[in-house]
Amino acid sequence: MADSTDKPSPNNGERRGLLETLDELIFHMNSTKNTFSILIISSFILAPLALIMGAIIALHPRFLGHLLVRQPEIALTILAFIIISVILASIWLYIGFRERSFFSNWDKKFRKYTSLKNQIDKELGGEE
Repeated sequence: MADSTDKPSPNNGERRGLLETLDELIFHMNSTKNTFSILIISSFILAPLALIMGAIIALHPRFLGHLLVRQPEIALTILAFIIISVILASIWLYIGFRERSFFSNWDKKFRKYTSLKNQIDKELGGEE
């Protein structure tokens, strides 16, 4: 009587393809980790700068008031630009904090994943 594990099933190919795809994705994430780190650092530098500059321009006692009296179209355009910049900078800063918390544990999890993967590959390769 043949064992059911000896027969190749159609799901084995799909499962192998899925596992290989997941492996590729995980290794790709690890290789692009430095790019994500640069993006996170930029969010911690550029977003606060945009927020500070927006606050300085919007809260300056004479700047917008003078523009509103003399050229209201330009003042409204600048005000809209400041509001959009503040919203986008806040979103960028929030994303930076979320991604930083994710990537702070990435190295430890990736090392554990690769050691377990190598151990499983070694065990499965030794039985063949």
